[in-house]
Amino acid sequence: MKARVLDILKRLMAFDTVSSESNMALIEYVRDLLLTKGIESLIVKDETGKKANLFASTGPKSLPGILLSGHTDVVPAAGQAWTVPAFQATVQDGKIYGRGSCDMKGFIALAIDAMLDAADHSLSRPLQLALSHDEETGCVGVRRLLDVLHLAPVRPFLCLIGEPTNMQFVLGHKG
Repeated sequence: MKARVLDILKRLMAFDTVSSESNMALIEYVRDLLLTKGIESLIVKDETGKKANLFASTGPKSLPGILLSGHTDVVPAAGQAWTVPAFQATVQDGKIYGRGSCDMKGFIALAIDAMLDAADHSLSRPLQLALSHDEETGCVGVRRLLDVLHLAPVRPFLCLIGEPTNMQFVLGHKG
């Protein structure tokens, strides 16, 4: 695994983003990381201001982009028999253990790395990132983000969602 991806993943997993908690620290970390390559982010907060979605784009602004989408919340770890710290990336035998490693902070780390790499190239189509909150409690957060993106002059061309879906590729989903 690329060292930067592992570093990003470790940082993401250290944020306790259980659905009942705020995800603002994670969103601010991602925003600041993207800014190191000049990528600005749109932050769409919920009505409480304690949770937010993030949308970022790099490349040509006038064309529809390829959107990498993931959720930042995880299910609770309390009361479970974890053999490693739940909110820490533990690497053992070439695998990464901890809450969110697969669903879905692993994908988010890869998507952020792709955005950082893409910022160094001349793209023919934008690469975009969308991070949402409260997917684990009914896809609540993404609805507010979709309302904002619906009003954008240029919408994404394609959306890739990193949800593990039983570790199988899915071309569509009932939602």
